[in-house]
Amino acid sequence: MAVSAAILLTLAGYISYWNLRTRVGLGVFAALLVASSLFLSLRLDMFTLARRRARGKGRIFNRADPASRLVKLALGGVVIPIAAFVAANRVELPNHQTPMSLAVKMRLATPELTHAEQLGDAVLRAGSPAAKVQGILALQALGTAEALDQLLRILSEDKAALAGGSEGQALSKALASYGVLARTPLLQRLEQSSPEVRREAAAPPGDLFDRYFAADFEGLKREIDREEPDPKARAERGERLQVAQDDLEQALRRLEADARPADGGRRLPAFVMQTFLGMGLKQDADLLSFARRTAADAGWSDAVRGQALLLVAKLGGKDDLEGLYAYLDSPSALLQARAAQAIAELQAKVSAAAEKG
Repeated sequence: MAVSAAILLTLAGYISYWNLRTRVGLGVFAALLVASSLFLSLRLDMFTLARRRARGKGRIFNRADPASRLVKLALGGVVIPIAAFVAANRVELPNHQTPMSLAVKMRLATPELTHAEQLGDAVLRAGSPAAKVQGILALQALGTAEALDQLLRILSEDKAALAGGSEGQALSKALASYGVLARTPLLQRLEQSSPEVRREAAAPPGDLFDRYFAADFEGLKREIDREEPDPKARAERGERLQVAQDDLEQALRRLEADARPADGGRRLPAFVMQTFLGMGLKQDADLLSFARRTAADAGWSDAVRGQALLLVAKLGGKDDLEGLYAYLDSPSALLQARAAQAIAELQAKVSAAAEKG
């Protein structure tokens, strides 16, 4: 009986849905205790039966006749286990606990959480975006594999992480800070996206500005640099222009957030692509190959394909320029704008590399 109880307590520690702190869990434990005790008593009786019979009929204890064996099985397999189980749940110890509750507490003690797990739990419990952001920043500062696991857990379990607010931006930057370590799990999530999610993936915050105003502001900056000879005046005008740009970007992001649907699954691809763009990687063959495939795959939304073009510009070389020019003929205005932006960024990178060479 003691062996059966020890085995069952051990099993309960590894089976998450078997809760010995509930009546149902205790009932299952009692039934299994009786069954296992009866089985062990029967096996022990069969193992020693031949030896007991060889010693003759003069035995007073542990006789081999059918009646004595039946009584022994009833006692060892049913009566004693049930009595011990009832006593373990009824006898009160000095600390107001029962032997059973004490055994459960000792065997099923909750393991001590790591610092990363504590931060992850705190982020998921937090009620305010500010508290969530601070927890995410703390996980980013840890820089460990356990902290990365918690950031990915937040991405999976917290719907607000993909809502485009401060938490989502902080989470994207935190994941991006892990670079190659975060690349593989994020790629796996994208590859598991359904065709519907791929086609309907929402554009990331800031897409309206990039699509309609980014090129104009860049043109204004170049015009100021070209036509204003006074460096001080040029700097002041540039600062005023930057303030106006920031205000417009914030206003458009709020507009996008209000119009954005509630389905977080549709926002995951754009979130992951934005995270890739935020990584400090300058060369990554696997990610570059993925970006090329994604940009060419009409199964993805134009928003994600456009981000893939920017990722090609970030990780690619001069051999990718010709491919980017092909997207200027796309019927999608968004892809045309992204392609032009990617060409400008990649051309600047190639020219800078040539000057250094």
